[in-house]
Amino acid sequence: MDTPSKRMVIAGVVALLVLVAGSAFAGESAGANAPISVSILGGIHALNKNDTALPDQLLDIPLAGAVSYDLNPNWAVEGELTWLIPLKQSVDLGAAGTQDRKSPDILAYQASVLGKLPVSGTPWTPYLVAGLGGVSFLSNTDADRLPQLADTQNAFAINFGAGTTYGLGSHWALRADYREFGAFPPSDAKGLSNGNKADPIWMERGTVGLAYRF
Repeated sequence: MDTPSKRMVIAGVVALLVLVAGSAFAGESAGANAPISVSILGGIHALNKNDTALPDQLLDIPLAGAVSYDLNPNWAVEGELTWLIPLKQSVDLGAAGTQDRKSPDILAYQASVLGKLPVSGTPWTPYLVAGLGGVSFLSNTDADRLPQLADTQNAFAINFGAGTTYGLGSHWALRADYREFGAFPPSDAKGLSNGNKADPIWMERGTVGLAYRF
């Protein structure tokens, strides 16, 4: 991994850890009224075709956990960890024809800012979100993996999107979230580059789940 990308991934991880630790500390200080929420989400995640790593689109199943801290009624910060569970599917490998393949396991770790727009008199709270962090494509050389990776490859990543929560009471809420991710592997990332160039990997994720406010 080249030095700038490594630094950006480390910065993303540090930002996430600081965010979660700060939220936990704030929760202890604020007691029962702490503005902290924990979310568990699942859904579908698409990795889009590019020229240096993915000859066709791949679908995975995301399992995401997030901790958010409300700065005020309209702004919040959030740390999120997502495991992308590979889903075997038929993919077009060009000259090699169509074969069953699945992605490597992938971890995404992001720190984000949420702009919330509560709808007065209703349980709806739509929001916009954007952030940064990293993505790790875990090593796996099984014949059905695409791409096959001898070593784990890390990349700087960004995310942006929108979502909403629907309050079910003082603590519980339903949550729906749509996110666009962009991962930017270094040019020497084996399996994600062609030796001197690595195209960005753009991904879309749709999830639903539950949020619990402490």
